[in-house]
Amino acid sequence: MKQIFFIIISVLLLSSCKDYLEVKSQSTYSDDVVFSDASLAESAIMGIYNVFGDNNSYRNRLWLQMGENTDCEFRPGATGNTVLVSSKSDDLIPLYSTNSDLADGYNNSDDANPWSRIYSGIERANLCIAGIRKYGSPTPGSVMGDLLGEALTLRAFFYYDLIKWWGDVPFRTEPLNQSNMYIAKTPRATIYTQIIADLGESENLMFDAGTTHTATVKRLSKDAVRGLRARMCLSAAGYAMHPDSVTRQAVIRYTFKDEATRRNFYTIARDECKAIIAAGRYSLADSFRTIFYEQCQDIETHGREAIFELPYNIGVRGRMLYWFGQKHAADNKYTSVALGGNENIMPSFYYDYNDADTRKNVTALPYQVDYTNSVIQQTLTNITTIQFGKWRAEWSKLKVPGTDDGISPIVLRYADVLLMYAEADLYLGGTDGQNYFNMVRRRAFGKPVNTVSSYDLPLNLENLKRERAFELCGENIRKYDLIRWGELKTRLDSAKIKMANLRDGIGQYANVPQYVYTKSYVKDASTGEKGLIIYGLKRGETIDKTVSDPTGGWTKVLWAQSTASSILRLNDTWINSIYLGNPDQRQLLPIMSIVISSSQGKLSNDYGYNN
Repeated sequence: MKQIFFIIISVLLLSSCKDYLEVKSQSTYSDDVVFSDASLAESAIMGIYNVFGDNNSYRNRLWLQMGENTDCEFRPGATGNTVLVSSKSDDLIPLYSTNSDLADGYNNSDDANPWSRIYSGIERANLCIAGIRKYGSPTPGSVMGDLLGEALTLRAFFYYDLIKWWGDVPFRTEPLNQSNMYIAKTPRATIYTQIIADLGESENLMFDAGTTHTATVKRLSKDAVRGLRARMCLSAAGYAMHPDSVTRQAVIRYTFKDEATRRNFYTIARDECKAIIAAGRYSLADSFRTIFYEQCQDIETHGREAIFELPYNIGVRGRMLYWFGQKHAADNKYTSVALGGNENIMPSFYYDYNDADTRKNVTALPYQVDYTNSVIQQTLTNITTIQFGKWRAEWSKLKVPGTDDGISPIVLRYADVLLMYAEADLYLGGTDGQNYFNMVRRRAFGKPVNTVSSYDLPLNLENLKRERAFELCGENIRKYDLIRWGELKTRLDSAKIKMANLRDGIGQYANVPQYVYTKSYVKDASTGEKGLIIYGLKRGETIDKTVSDPTGGWTKVLWAQSTASSILRLNDTWINSIYLGNPDQRQLLPIMSIVISSSQGKLSNDYGYNN
């Protein structure tokens, strides 16, 4: 972020008017000066990006809490037979049991709450858009054109998230003034139409990746705009939770009822993905592990798999490792704090992976890291606490300094582009998507991506849905896929049945071993750090190691089918608590009490929520 930003930031900083934002313009620079000068205008654009790292924004609330629970990732609603009783947002949001009095910053009376944080970003974008249009002479391929494209894209990004999280919301495309300070909600179909059009304009204005202004994946580029536009089009074409026109209760229906309109959205999505592919600036990483190792290493150059990441600074802002990372039970040489293990892999989903799929052992880890007697060692978890392995403290570029590790979430990567193309092409009756779909699978199984493989599958919608789960688990995408397909509750209920079958050792989980066997080994002779060998996690691994290798140091642990044991982790109470409210009636958050009370009567809740 350039130093000049701190000089002109008072033009952009917003203070609360009971959660509605008023502009303070106290800078010595007037708009005609700021937005006619490329350096000053760029610093104003950086003020929009800055919202991602604010307290109670993406850094420690929105990105971390909104994407759970699904059929592959979850935060549990019970411990054993005891159902969780909590008022914490990180418990209630994943369990679909929120209310308008939600705490943990959501009802802060100043502007430090998630709703106001997003709207502060929108207001900053509106100021930049208006200023650059009036004073900057933006044209395609010019610096001012690129900056206008960034502002339009960031505004669209924020509105898209508001739609995902709150549904119909107030929609402003002009800076705040007395006439638009207090406005009612706008139907999200109207918002979708505008932001998708805005991204079309942005695409024509913006630079390709790799210029001075698009040097890293933490800054938007033309291809990032294309991918985000494709994603928004697929969401717009799909299902969502809407209020019934009479009862105002939640119903699941298409946002756009007209088939021709939805087909046009699929066409745009396919065209945008095709443009990214044809441009040839990105490719699948050589291995699945590489994607997330490079993410943790803060490698931010273009030309790899990541196309756009949230712009956190390593070790400063953002809590990816603290929230989604592999659990470290205590501080050690990799981290200054205990971290990770807050979200888990659905037990049944772990066994849905093919054991030859390299994504399995990157995505899911059945062990945590402990620090005992000054020795770091891996320790077996249990079947209900399988952890995310995509983000690991030992991969971090720096020793994790605190709860903010600064690992930048990947918003868009090339594999998702290939899968979105395949889905749109399938809907439109094309044939090109088959190969792109299987390129992702080939990489997953360690095969050359451009050569036909025995792991190739026919492209149909069910295979596509499964592949997106295996590829993108934990990346804040699955929940919104399930919503747009109209399958959120259906898939969660299916996961309940699967977990009962896993516990009982029947159906598709009949050959999952009941026991696992573990033993430690010295991973690092210089430090004494210990790793863990685990046998029995793969289907068919049923040899009793304590008998076949009695001197091998094996420990036998009851794991999956535990109906006859006092250690009944997959009991009915636990299984049924993967959601506590009906997901199809609680896909969206209620508008918070503080926002409603500050809206001058313009806002209220639908969907059966109380204000």
